[in-house]
Amino acid sequence: MNSRIKFGSYVLLIVALMSSVLFAQAPEQAKVVAGADRAVEKAAKLSPATAPGCAVGVSLAGRSVYEKAFGMAEIEHAIPNTPQTIFESGSVAKQFTAAAVILLSLEGKLGLDDPVRKYIPELPDYGAPVTIRQLLNHTAGLRDWGSVLALTGFGRGDRMVSQALAMDVITRQKGLDFTPGAEYSYSNSGYQLAATIVERVSKQGFPAFTEERFFKPLGMTKTSWRDDYQRLIPGRAQAYTGPLGGPWRLLMPFMNVYGNGGMLTTVGDWLKWNAMLDSRSMGAPLVEALETTGVLNDGRKISYALGVVVTNENGIRKVAHGGSTAGYQTFLSRYPDLKLSIAVMCNGASRSPAALERDIFNEIAGPFPAPKPPDTIELKPEELQKYVGLWRNEKTHMPERTVVENGLLRLAGQTVLRPLRDGSFLGGSARIRFQMGTDGKPISVEVDTGEAVNRYIAEAQWTPAPDELKSFAGVWHSDESDATFTIAVENDKAFFVQRPNTRLQLRPQFKDHFSIGLGQVIWVTRDANGRITKLHVGAGRMRDMPFERVGGK
Repeated sequence: MNSRIKFGSYVLLIVALMSSVLFAQAPEQAKVVAGADRAVEKAAKLSPATAPGCAVGVSLAGRSVYEKAFGMAEIEHAIPNTPQTIFESGSVAKQFTAAAVILLSLEGKLGLDDPVRKYIPELPDYGAPVTIRQLLNHTAGLRDWGSVLALTGFGRGDRMVSQALAMDVITRQKGLDFTPGAEYSYSNSGYQLAATIVERVSKQGFPAFTEERFFKPLGMTKTSWRDDYQRLIPGRAQAYTGPLGGPWRLLMPFMNVYGNGGMLTTVGDWLKWNAMLDSRSMGAPLVEALETTGVLNDGRKISYALGVVVTNENGIRKVAHGGSTAGYQTFLSRYPDLKLSIAVMCNGASRSPAALERDIFNEIAGPFPAPKPPDTIELKPEELQKYVGLWRNEKTHMPERTVVENGLLRLAGQTVLRPLRDGSFLGGSARIRFQMGTDGKPISVEVDTGEAVNRYIAEAQWTPAPDELKSFAGVWHSDESDATFTIAVENDKAFFVQRPNTRLQLRPQFKDHFSIGLGQVIWVTRDANGRITKLHVGAGRMRDMPFERVGGK
């Protein structure tokens, strides 16, 4: 090797190492406070002071250095949010449930790789064991209980849901979305089961266990679980839905369900939790287990660990999770190398706590160098036309469309697909490749997110003949979801009808597939004679719920 080149390489290496060390140092407190304040002020100006808002907390080296709130905790009585206002966590609560399970594992009372049926024998035998770890990193293949319950016409938000009801829905499921460990698919069902495992192993109620083992020792005096939605919580913000400029409507979670969510707390209490994780005051093994990301059966790694997502933001390690329940929206992040934590809790469904958290982080840790632009090329609209089509997700049956609008190729009319020099496309952070047939037209699409590759098959638009449409008519029932609905055909149109007043038009997509409102797809399977044998309903967190025709005709 040329000595000058070798010496230059060493210099560059030393500079890079020094830069990374300097870059990872904790910022000055004054910069943290000023940066957080700029971001929060910008967010507060987006809507009237009479609208719901957010509370924000920022800590440095385990100590809260900034807490501020804006907007209304209760619009009807003009009560403003404060840093001490209690919000609901949404799925940020999952890390507390995971930590409770880990604690029991460290005490030798269970194993993270134990089969779930060892503790919940009423869960069906799916042929391959589902482990506790798979529950916690969403690789178990369990259908989400909320998606299943929605099939009855009375899902989350439509009726009071208890822990017992959620467990009943989960244990009725005879099938999985996929082989345990084969894929990642977010499902609240795993955390319902995890909370139940904690109760059965500890012989304590889950709220009592977490109070004794976490909340009291850490001084989280304003934290509890929504195990009784009728209980009065002094200082709690009401949750709302509506545009930032109003009008606003109440949107509260009327559920006694916890484990997947359901935590009532403040930004200050969340910062105490993060301080424990940073200091490892409850033991390094607890934190290390919590932050161990999942590995799929084929060796692929995912960013989801146990109740937290481990990624990086502009090269800085980030441990975080977001939450959403009814009108509550939340986000909690931790940047261990910077000794920085950010908690954001909002009580309006149109708020984006993740965007506010990112803005706070950028104001504190930035400015960052602009990312290297992708190697995009220009394609004329007529060249993009060959990529326009209707696509069927090979795993979920969900339809997707690519269209050309204003000279841009878009997925579902939203995400822009930017052509790259190597012939692929960039859609957000996903790499998209079209597989072409011998006629020069695409026959399939692969969407690579870095953690998973989803394949879509090109399909022709289906327009069923009147007699063909009538073959779908009838009453359909599913034992697993305990749901019944009717497909009615009127004036050459099919409708999904369900008591008491649901009536949604089924829109034909490709052969034997209809889309339905609420992000669902309906399709059928047939016998060798073309007779419909079964109907299926799929959604994002429930791939295939089979239905039988009542009467068998």
